[in-house]
Amino acid sequence: MIRRLKTLFADHPREVGETYLEHQATAFGMGMRLARLSATAFLHGLVPGVCKTAVSDEIKVMARDLGGRADEARECRMRDAGVWDPGL
Repeated sequence: MIRRLKTLFADHPREVGETYLEHQATAFGMGMRLARLSATAFLHGLVPGVCKTAVSDEIKVMARDLGGRADEARECRMRDAGVWDPGL
């Protein structure tokens, strides 16, 4: 039971170099960004002349941000499994 709770609440934040609360703040921040982007996309749908590239520009930025975090998490999982080689 304790292992399952640790897996649910601690393992993934550790993989990306964060505590639970740091990870929560990051996830909430991403959620707010996505909510704003959703509203912007709806506005653009109603009035195509506004916010022409705002959504796609921000998605590209978010993809870069998340890509780096995914690389960090993958390396952490590989280290934990004993198969990480920094030379690869």
